[in-house]
Amino acid sequence: MFDRGIVAATPDDTAARRPTSYHRLGLWFTRSRPGVYVLRYVWSPVDRLALRLSGGKRGIAPRAIPELLLTTTGRRSGQPRSNPVLYLRDGDSYVVVGSNYGRRGHPAWTHNLTETPEGSVQIGAEVVPVTARRATSEEFERYWPQLVRIWPGWITYRRMTDREFRMFVLSPQA
Repeated sequence: MFDRGIVAATPDDTAARRPTSYHRLGLWFTRSRPGVYVLRYVWSPVDRLALRLSGGKRGIAPRAIPELLLTTTGRRSGQPRSNPVLYLRDGDSYVVVGSNYGRRGHPAWTHNLTETPEGSVQIGAEVVPVTARRATSEEFERYWPQLVRIWPGWITYRRMTDREFRMFVLSPQA
């Protein structure tokens, strides 16, 4: 389905990308600012809570949307900070984008990764230590269409702000 060797979040790409009514409802919300606010202030906190209660194993996002739990080191506190993030798989690496639902500022986790690029990702029960780096402009152009296929809401978020989204490639540590 993806070009240039980019693979889906799961081995069964067809099943992973089949939209459910739950998924379609989320996409409907992204078509308007009020919907984005619902996603930002209701959906996201509930999703974060579900991930915490399940030990990072399961949020409320439909299975058609690849989600991981990204743990970074707080740049000010030095404490671990975990955030649910949508991702694209590219070989062994994970590609994530800091949209912050179209807000003016970048999400805190992007500042954390810039300061301390080491972190971890959890998908299901598997926790993988990773090292982050900012995607190059060529990588951004390559990955962006693939990411938008996963979550078209990013198009709306981009219209809501004039800042450039930060994109990171998270590579497993050796």
